[in-house]
Amino acid sequence: MFNSLNQWNNTFPQIQALVEIEKDLQAKKVRWEQEEQKLSIGIMGQVKAGKSSFLNALLFAGKPILPEAATPKTANLTKISYGDVFALRVEYYTEKEWQEIQHIAQSGADTVEGKVSQELITMASKLNTDEIHRCLSVGSESIYADDLNGLQGILNQYTGNDGCYTPLVKSTEFTLPIDDLKGFEVVDTPGMNDPVASRTQKTREYMANCDVVFFLSRSSQFLDKSDDELLRDQLPNKGVKRLVLVAGQFDSAILDDGYDRDSLAETEKNLKTRLTRIAVTKANEIVDGKMGVADNQQALLVESLSNPVFASTFAYGFASWPEDAWTQTMHHVHNELLELAEDEWEAEITQQDWLRLANFDVLKQAFEQAKLDRIELLAHQKRSILPDSYNRMNVQLLNLVEAIKQRIEFLQSKDLADIEKEQKGCETKITSIASVLSFTLAKARNNAQQQASELLSQLKQDQISFSQLTTRTGSRTEERSREVSCSTWYKPWTWGDTRTVYSTYTISYAYLNPHDAIEQVNRYGAQSAQQIVSAFGKLISSDVLKLNLKKALLNELDTKSEDFDPTLFKAMLENALSQLVLPRLDIQLGDTTSLISANFSGEVTNSSDMQNLRSHLNKALEQVLGKIQSEFEKQFGLVVNQLKEIEMTLSQSLIQNIQQQLADMKEQVINKKDEISRFDTLLSRVVVMQQDVDKKLATF
Repeated sequence: MFNSLNQWNNTFPQIQALVEIEKDLQAKKVRWEQEEQKLSIGIMGQVKAGKSSFLNALLFAGKPILPEAATPKTANLTKISYGDVFALRVEYYTEKEWQEIQHIAQSGADTVEGKVSQELITMASKLNTDEIHRCLSVGSESIYADDLNGLQGILNQYTGNDGCYTPLVKSTEFTLPIDDLKGFEVVDTPGMNDPVASRTQKTREYMANCDVVFFLSRSSQFLDKSDDELLRDQLPNKGVKRLVLVAGQFDSAILDDGYDRDSLAETEKNLKTRLTRIAVTKANEIVDGKMGVADNQQALLVESLSNPVFASTFAYGFASWPEDAWTQTMHHVHNELLELAEDEWEAEITQQDWLRLANFDVLKQAFEQAKLDRIELLAHQKRSILPDSYNRMNVQLLNLVEAIKQRIEFLQSKDLADIEKEQKGCETKITSIASVLSFTLAKARNNAQQQASELLSQLKQDQISFSQLTTRTGSRTEERSREVSCSTWYKPWTWGDTRTVYSTYTISYAYLNPHDAIEQVNRYGAQSAQQIVSAFGKLISSDVLKLNLKKALLNELDTKSEDFDPTLFKAMLENALSQLVLPRLDIQLGDTTSLISANFSGEVTNSSDMQNLRSHLNKALEQVLGKIQSEFEKQFGLVVNQLKEIEMTLSQSLIQNIQQQLADMKEQVINKKDEISRFDTLLSRVVVMQQDVDKKLATF
């Protein structure tokens, strides 16, 4: 319906929005025309949020069917559903998409997208050229296996970090002859922040038909900036009917927080209170800031965010799986938790504790409930498709009608001399628009730099508290012996005989634990990096900066000059700003504890060694701060350059659009009669479309 208006796209941005809504609606209709309706359950969250291990525990009793070491370069959308045979369907990049990846890699861009593209090209070099060409040209292919183990081996070749075909794969879908999978599909998504554009598009297409979402956020970095962007970009207006927020990897948060608590119970209570508060704050931000979320989904998001489920896949494994099925990371975390319980709480972690920390009964119940509610959820989804779409159309049509009327009124009230005055006024405004853009972006950069500098100074002070090591008290048992007489006076032959008597003594001693030092360094690094990223995100965030730019620009255009009418340019400014993509800061520290772990182990009891350990701790903390400062300066420099490019691009774009719009208006005023007639015809068509949508809405 709206494609017939495409010729007006450049004049009225609402038309492109209408085309997109109609496109989404058609995709949904295709889904409901299929014979069998599957409930679509999406597992979402950042890379490294634990989605694959969560699914392995939920669907495959912990068996690592889905590779758990996904990275930004290997993460792709993976769909699991019922099928008559064990099969894997692989979708490769097209030749055109691969050429784009090569182009980005060759550009040498020091961005996430550039690095991932370079890694994909390097990985693909292990395959011969003919095989690469075959995969790119074939589009997709299916591979079959005899059982789940065989499918697991095949899957690793196409999605594992070292899989020979992994770099060429855009998405995977595997079917299993497991009756429990009938009627629904589970999808492990890489997220809309996927650095590979074609994979992001694949996720976007899937999101149009997603019914239930399990959103995983790491407890140690709960609902951070990246999660915020995923929630804002993935869920709004996509039709999700149920959302479960999972505060995952709860075990890692306990390791971070437990050293300051008196018991496991106190640690859990503190974490749940603090993280729930974060989630409720995020829910309030959604209500206050809208975040682009449709009204009918605001309640869903607020309710879900206010009631997070705290869970640990590792704890579930500790309670449910044999030790030989644990990964190396699981063994390491298990030992750390046991040491924490023994050293800090003087307690043991029981089977009941593991099950409580895992909290998988709640997750399984939510998962099974979604399956049980399949018919109801699908019916709700089907009922809401048309009204949701028509409501969105109605909003855009109302805006479009108003914009066309404004254009007609403008033409009716203006002549060529008026347009020439407008043009002169606009030329004056163009200079000030560029200045406003430059000032607003420079202010954001300077504020971010100043706050980061202050925070780095504070982090230097924080080193003092993290450099303190608690002296622990240990005890050991020693055995001593002495000779005592065993002669008897009335037995002369025993005179001079002796026997050895043994006695046991408990000796207390002081010692330092190198593990404590390692934990101090890890906690200092994680906390410091998070504070820097968080502070930066508040100053240079998409929402805040776009709002500031919008206010500044519209204020600049809001002039009482008779030579300039800003009304027609406001929508264009808002449209340009809404498409603005702003940079992110992400600090990765790598290994920061090797200085300690390589030189110390076991209990450090010698005073000289104790002093040496403290010295190594201070050096490690200095190294962490140095890495943070170096990484921040490097990335902040990149961000500054990106903002400068945005400043130049946006300024040029706005100026060109305004100039083009004025030129078009000039042409239209010259042919005023014909142009008004054209706009009247367009208005009549749009009003008819609006009435048609209103009639359809009235039937619901």
